[in-house]
Order: sequence, then C-alpha cells, then structure tokens
Amino acid sequence: MIGIALAMLSATVTAVAIVLVGRNSKETNTVAVSLIISLTGLIVILPFAAVLTDFSTVNIEAILLFAGGGILMPGLVRLFYYSGLKKLGPSVNSSVFSVYPIYSAFFAVLFLNELLTVPNWIGVATIASGVILIEISCRNNSCVNNSFKDWIFPVLGGLTYGSSAIIMKTALNISNAPILGVAIANCFSLIPYFLIMAIRKTSRSNLSLRKDLRRFWIAGVGLAISWILSFYALSIEAVSIVIPLLSLEPLFVILFSFLVLKQQENLSLKLAASIAITVLGVILIIT
Repeated sequence: MIGIALAMLSATVTAVAIVLVGRNSKETNTVAVSLIISLTGLIVILPFAAVLTDFSTVNIEAILLFAGGGILMPGLVRLFYYSGLKKLGPSVNSSVFSVYPIYSAFFAVLFLNELLTVPNWIGVATIASGVILIEISCRNNSCVNNSFKDWIFPVLGGLTYGSSAIIMKTALNISNAPILGVAIANCFSLIPYFLIMAIRKTSRSNLSLRKDLRRFWIAGVGLAISWILSFYALSIEAVSIVIPLLSLEPLFVILFSFLVLKQQENLSLKLAASIAITVLGVILIIT
C-alpha cells in the first residue's frame, strides 16, 4: 500500500511541476528552462546519492552508461519536451509524450530480447487511437497550437526517452545504484545545454539566472522529488503496479492545467476523454 501511495504521489508531483513550467515557459527559452530544472534537481539529488549509495557496487562501465543515458534523458528529452510544451500546452504535450512506452517496448524487443504480449499489442492500438483523437479534439477546439508539425517535439522526446530507458536498464543491471544513476544523469544532462549556449548567442543573451531560477526552481525541486519517490515506490512494490501508476501523470496534468491555466488552455471533455484513452493504452502496454 505504501508503494502504491508513493507512486501516485510521484505522478502527482511530476504533473504539478509540468504545469508550473507551462505557466512560465512563454517568458523564457527552452534551454534556460531545461538548465534551471537540471541544476535545481542536481542540488536536491546529490545529497541523497551520497548518503544512500553503496559505492562498492559501482563500476566504471555503469557510470559511463548512466552518463550516456543522462545526455539523452533528461538532457535532450527536456529540450524536446519543453519545446513541445511551449507549442502545444501541458495537457496535449504530456499526452503525446506519454506514448514513450511504445518506443521502450520495441527497443526492449530489439536489444533486450523481451517479448510483447497480446495486452501489449492492444495497448499499442489503443495509444495510436488516443493520439489521433487528441489531434482531432485539438483541431475542433482550438488548443494552444494545433499545427501538426509541432508534435515532432514530444514524439522525438518520447523516442529519446525510450532509447535512454534501454541504456539505463543496462546500467542498473550492471550496478543497482538508482539514485547515483539519477545524480550522474543530471550532471551529464547539462552538456547539451552548455553546448547550445556556446553555439547560439541568443540562448546566452536570453538566459537570466535570477529570473529563470525564480520561475522554475520549484518545478526543478518537484521533478527531483518525483524521481526519488518513484525509486522508493519501486523498492517497495512490484514494477507491474508502480509503472502504470506513474504513467497516469497526463491525467493529473489535465486536472492541474484546468485549475491553474484556465486562461492558457482550452480543455474540452473530448480532449480529456482522448487523453484518458491514451493513458489506458500506456497502462496496457507496460503491464
């Protein structure tokens, strides 16, 4: 019961953080948002990693895998995710991104020799139907942005997340040190942001650490806490129970978006139903 409560709390905290980012994301650029979120999360996670990690179980191979996975997730994933959030709004972006279990499942079949069951394939079809219905709902109800090309951001984010999941799983099989892995991933997630700022002058000029920190530090702390909560949930409860609960995040995003972003999002009953169908598909594919 405690594991279930922790998983639900993790999904809720993640949704609150996403909505907070959505409320302020128009006032800055994606690189600044991603940088502040990762830096804040790193400050929160490092003390837990230092205290809770059994360093005798850690080796160089696992560290390198955690680092490589971190460049993808949260590094590139946050760039794609927050770009989609600015274009599509929290609810739609979160729902399209949440199909990442499809990519993870296919990558697991290819690289980890895992098999998809009949419910998994039903989940694939359900998710596809949900995403199509979301697009139809957006065009009928004037979502934040109903340009189909903007969907590339959450789609790429999901693909990158799915790839990173395989790398992280391999690293954890080598060295079961999840919190240390999260800390290393957050460290190396900064590389894409620093590279972009070094190349693009506009990214540097638009960055205001004082203002952006004030806007997004709470979301950064929230996302860091959600990672820790999900780790403890997995340490107590079965994966088949925890992961579906974590994937309910889009439903919480809908609720909090409606409560907080009434002036920014037009959330219809059809859109809510479409997102619910997508989440059902996610649950089917990962259980």
